[in-house]
Amino acid sequence: MHRKATLPKFAAILIVMILGVSVSISIAHPGSSDQHLDEPDELQLIGNHRATVDISNVCKGLVKIAYGQPESPKKLKVIIEKDGERYIYDLNSHGDFEPYPLQMGDGTYSIKVLANIVDNRYATIFGTSLNVQLADEKAPFLTAHQLVMFDEESQAAKLAKELTADIETDIEKIEAICRYIIDNIDYDYEKARTVKPGYLPDCDEILESGKGICFDYASLLAAMLRSLGIPTKLVTGYVAPDYLYHAWNEVYVEGTGWIRINRFYSIYREDQGWVHMDPTFAAGMKGSANASEFINNSNNYRKRLEY
Repeated sequence: MHRKATLPKFAAILIVMILGVSVSISIAHPGSSDQHLDEPDELQLIGNHRATVDISNVCKGLVKIAYGQPESPKKLKVIIEKDGERYIYDLNSHGDFEPYPLQMGDGTYSIKVLANIVDNRYATIFGTSLNVQLADEKAPFLTAHQLVMFDEESQAAKLAKELTADIETDIEKIEAICRYIIDNIDYDYEKARTVKPGYLPDCDEILESGKGICFDYASLLAAMLRSLGIPTKLVTGYVAPDYLYHAWNEVYVEGTGWIRINRFYSIYREDQGWVHMDPTFAAGMKGSANASEFINNSNNYRKRLEY
């Protein structure tokens, strides 16, 4: 039986103000044609006059979708399902391609694009099934998509490269990136109070402002580490003591031992696999003796979705 960690006062206040994203994330982004992906040898498009799906990078765990009638703007949704698990996203009506992850492993995916009819009613304007065979099971967690937007020219990627220029191992790179975020990004209480539904992090804006909410911390850490080729998940779910919605990360590492961040915060891992990290609490509880204990207690976290 695990002893439940007691949350420090700071963290208790922070939890109350954490971004309350919905269980099936609904997000929108203006789109970007320059993703952190190698250009495919041959563009592969499917769809109709109302919606187009770019399946050129399916083996990397990514599809891009564009609305085909920007002259007739509507509220749009994308639903991606596999084996009973469903992810719901927004799609812009400007006709720009937006990237979506295929992060549920190999198998058959259902992809639907829906347009709003009236009130909260939507109708499918295009649907398809894809048989996905990933080049690597970690591939979806190396790409840029709606929740983790970056490219080689983004400030997040440039800073990650700069911070790790003289570092050889992935563990040291993870330490350097986490240390920077913990030391330089403050929790934004005002933003937490006023953030609106559909909010999506902009990693470069977060770096510029030096502050953010849990969604921002998790997106920034994922973007910076992915830009270095380190598989990183953005995870959403519930956190103790009241199990309100929260965002954190899992990072893939190899070997055994400890990851030590900023002198006071460590994560133990056995063998190789996904390491749990919570940059929001690590940053907010700098120097707290309870920070590592709370974050490393798996009973404090209940994963719901991962991207």
